[in-house]
Amino acid sequence: MKKYNFRFVNDPKNRNVGLTVEEIDFLQKESNLKFPQVFVSYLQNAGKNSNVFHVETNSEKLRKIQNELRSELDKLNILQNENILCIKKYDVYEKYFNSNFETYYFFNISENKWNPTLYIFEEVCINEGWLAFKKQIRETKENDFIAFINCGTERKYGLTLKQHIKNIPLYIISIPLSLILLIILGFQILKEKF
Repeated sequence: MKKYNFRFVNDPKNRNVGLTVEEIDFLQKESNLKFPQVFVSYLQNAGKNSNVFHVETNSEKLRKIQNELRSELDKLNILQNENILCIKKYDVYEKYFNSNFETYYFFNISENKWNPTLYIFEEVCINEGWLAFKKQIRETKENDFIAFINCGTERKYGLTLKQHIKNIPLYIISIPLSLILLIILGFQILKEKF
């Protein structure tokens, strides 16, 4: 069995709550998809409630966003022969643009990876005047699902002790560089006064 290195934080005010195996099996059956094993692991730990990244676990809503995303992709002739698993949808109405912006998070499960790339399908501005928008797919900057969750956790809860220890060489290098910059700055200030 592969190890899934999700960083789950025990936040007493906002605990992670997982789904049971039966609930996950029901979701897979209702969506008529086999979830990637890494996503199953995530659901077991934070399916009902996540203190970092909530996913859709209501079977009707999951089917609905799945169909909506498939329809959007088909309109653009994108990923037509691929199995996709939409796990979350953000729906934001922006008053300034008088428009609804939808963002879908999904896996292309046809890639058949144990830790699949997490993709985002969204509408983005394509000119400087904010007058033209285009729908596009992009990978999350963290590349895979585990890294995406762990970066979100880091942003919300900060670095772990292990990450600080890993950064010690960087800290050591930055101290002399900072001192050199302070000395140069000091000389510049003295030079201007005289």
